[in-house]
Amino acid sequence: MTHNLHPVTVTNPFSLIRRIVSSRYSARLVLLLGTVLLSSCCPPPTQKTLPVLVSTVRSTSSGHLTDYAETRLGPLANKLLSMDQRSHIIQLGDSHTAADFFTGTLRTALQQRYGNAGPGWLPPAWIRGQRSATLRPGDAASHDWQLSNSRVQQHPNFPLGGILVQPLQQGSRLQLTPYSPMHSRFNVRALYHSPAQVAVRLNGKTVSLAASSGWQWSAPHSVHLPLELEVLNHSYPYLGGWLLDNGQPGVLLSSLGLNGATINMLDKWGPDWPSTLQSLQPDLLILAYGTNEAFNDNLDSGAYYAHLTRHIQQLRRQQPQAALLIIGAPDAIKNVSAPNCQARRPAQLGKVQAIQRQVAREQHTLFWDWQAMMGGICSFSAWQARALAQQDGVHFTSAGYTASANALFQDLARHINQLPHK
Repeated sequence: MTHNLHPVTVTNPFSLIRRIVSSRYSARLVLLLGTVLLSSCCPPPTQKTLPVLVSTVRSTSSGHLTDYAETRLGPLANKLLSMDQRSHIIQLGDSHTAADFFTGTLRTALQQRYGNAGPGWLPPAWIRGQRSATLRPGDAASHDWQLSNSRVQQHPNFPLGGILVQPLQQGSRLQLTPYSPMHSRFNVRALYHSPAQVAVRLNGKTVSLAASSGWQWSAPHSVHLPLELEVLNHSYPYLGGWLLDNGQPGVLLSSLGLNGATINMLDKWGPDWPSTLQSLQPDLLILAYGTNEAFNDNLDSGAYYAHLTRHIQQLRRQQPQAALLIIGAPDAIKNVSAPNCQARRPAQLGKVQAIQRQVAREQHTLFWDWQAMMGGICSFSAWQARALAQQDGVHFTSAGYTASANALFQDLARHINQLPHK
């Protein structure tokens, strides 16, 4: 039998297959044509950028804090409740951390409950737009010091914290000053780098710093505050921060924040920062990023998920003793004149918050839902009306940070009390 085939316009490949079948073409030809048409007309399935939620992960909650089976929290709980050991909590974050209102309140609450072990980490010098709640770092005068900030500058070897100062002449000085008189002594260590042995003066006493191939902590020195450091070399040592404790058991809470930072700020720091952090033996690492990611309208959510996962996994390997807590990005307003609440929010905020919780679930960390604590989606304007949030749509007032940190403290303390203890 002769078949007359005429050209046809096909809008649906399956209709052509049915027409061929009705013309008694062989099954083999049907299969071949169907495969060709489907592969040429239909794009391959898009690879998922986010994994499916893992619903089987065991979790417990206390207020807005969710524990996705963070096994390292138990040792911290035992240390805190014993009241005779030192615990070090370190928060890495953006401007919400850099202001030290949130972390300052959290520090005070933890130290009042579990004991005060001292101020913790401070930047080497005053950073414009940032503050420290415990002590006031001195200004790095431009004729004496070159200050580099990993947020806005490049350097081959930024230390932990992302700030370094380099002396420009012999006799350059830096100070640490208490906001009110302190009569007790503190153990102070400097984070420094010097390729050769170098001498400095601490409150007039000459101290020798050993040569270092990278960033390292000096030996502790007992001092009264205020503290003054004077360099006796025209170009070394580089300084990356201070660590102060009072020699007592209790809590150190170190606040390492940079305005404008994202989680990928950690990639700008040099190769020494993980070992510097490890030498501090943190018991809890808090990651408080996400706001700046959410304000990036071009954010690649798949890449963000991959970066956040990578950083969490690296911290797990480098700081195996530390529990991890991810603080979800708080609510915010970007488009003030938009017609409704959802349109006023940063377009990427919901995705960032979902990814943060997803990574916490997959990597078995703690997660604190700051937005839920505020009252949920579109709560920022209500906080503005109560003078808890600023008009920029991003930051909180001192009262707002205090309320937020106290809520986290209550959730964390309640959860710690519910854990089994030795």
